[in-house]
This record gives sequence, C-alpha cells and structure tokens, in this order.
Amino acid sequence: MEATAQEKTKSGAVREYGEPIIEIAHLQKSFGSNHVLTDFNLSIRRGENVVVLGKSGCGKSVLIKCIVGLLSYDAGSLKVFGKEINQLKQKELDELRARIGFVFQSSALYDSMTVRENLEFPLRRHGKHKSKEEVNRLVEETLENVGLLHAIDLMPVELSGGMRKRIGLARSLILKPEIMLYDEPTTGLDPITAEEISKLMLAMQQKYNTSSIIISHDMHCAQLTANRLAVMIDGINYAQGTFDELKKVTDPKVHAFFLNSH
Repeated sequence: MEATAQEKTKSGAVREYGEPIIEIAHLQKSFGSNHVLTDFNLSIRRGENVVVLGKSGCGKSVLIKCIVGLLSYDAGSLKVFGKEINQLKQKELDELRARIGFVFQSSALYDSMTVRENLEFPLRRHGKHKSKEEVNRLVEETLENVGLLHAIDLMPVELSGGMRKRIGLARSLILKPEIMLYDEPTTGLDPITAEEISKLMLAMQQKYNTSSIIISHDMHCAQLTANRLAVMIDGINYAQGTFDELKKVTDPKVHAFFLNSH
C-alpha cells in the first residue's frame, strides 16, 4: 500500500495525506437480530477529514463507538494506529484514547465546572503531571483557538449552544489528539453558527494535521469540511468520493442525500 495519497484542492493545489491511520475491513456489529454494520470498509489517512453520511439509526454512531472501544465489534478488523481495537487490554485502550478527541452531539460539558475546569479535566487525567503554569497556558491557548478566551470563567449554563459546541471542541483538542471523532457537530445550531463550527473544524485540521471522522446529516457541513465522504447504507460503505463526485452520482440511494444541497 502506498504511503501517501494526493488530492487536488479547489484552488488547484495538491494536498498530500500520510499513511492510513484508521483501517476498517469487513466490520460487523449486531444487537440481537438488528444487524447494524454488515460489511463496513473504510480507510482514513493522516490529515484527512472523512464525513460519514447515513440515515438516522443506520449505525454511524455505532461505528465511532467501535473505533474508541466503547463497543466491541462481532467480526472483521478495526485498526487504529495499526492496533486491532478488539485485542487491546484496558491500559492499551486508555493510552490509545488519549490520542483521540471525541466531540459528542450534546457537547457533554460538566455543568458543575467552569469552562476553565472543563478544559483542565482531560489534562489532569492524561496530562502526565504538568505544572499549574503549563495547564493554564494550554487552557488559554486552546480557548484562544476557538475564540472563547473571554468565557474562561463562565459556567456551561451561561453559554449559548454555539459556545457550548466550541468549548466541547476545545476540550477535545487540548491534548492535541491525532484523530478527531465528531458526532453530529452542527445539530441543533442555527445556520450561521453551524457554518462557524464547520469552518473551525476545518481550521483545526489544517493547524494540527488531525485525521477526522465526522458523523453528520448537515450537507453544508459535509461540503465545507470533507476531503472525502462515505455513504453508509444497510451497514456497508455504499459509496465514497469527494462531495462534488458523489453529487453527480445518479444512483437514487446516493442522490437522495444531495437533493437540497447547493
């Protein structure tokens, strides 16, 4: 397998991606008689954003929970950083999770903690004995990146929906993860705020060269953030390509996702 892949951007420049960082082959996951992932295949390279599209309940969130080991899969292979997730011991899984940022649909902030304390939490858990000065610097730098340094001492209840999303993103970024997993990052936001969050995700990819899987129904978010899209239908990667490539596909199952996109 080649070590890099290239993509021509809209400006005509060529962007190179590194080695595969997530490799999913023939993945299967069922809940009783409900076969959610039947034969799912997807490879994501270092520095690449991949948006996974699919109808509600089709298994998109199940996929990213398998990637971080929150769910075990029934068959197939799922390698992250070259390691088979189902074979990792708890300590190895914890070490791997420290390299992955997970942005929940609800932002999942701790309501009893200030913004500062929310960002300090992962540093205390995984930060390997950083000094108070180092922690303060990292918290302020990360909040600056998402444009919310002024909110450092606010409580989550004092934040708007868009601000909560930004703080959730900041908390996930503070450990400088190599992989970001976004679960419906723009759900519940007005169009202007949703676009701001999408552009922020893109800026973080470019700044830190992160690899991301973005679960989304928001086609504008997909158009802004995706280097590639994967369409999940009936538990498989039914079609994949760039936004413009898939928009031209005449298969009605794929075309249905693009009916209202511009």
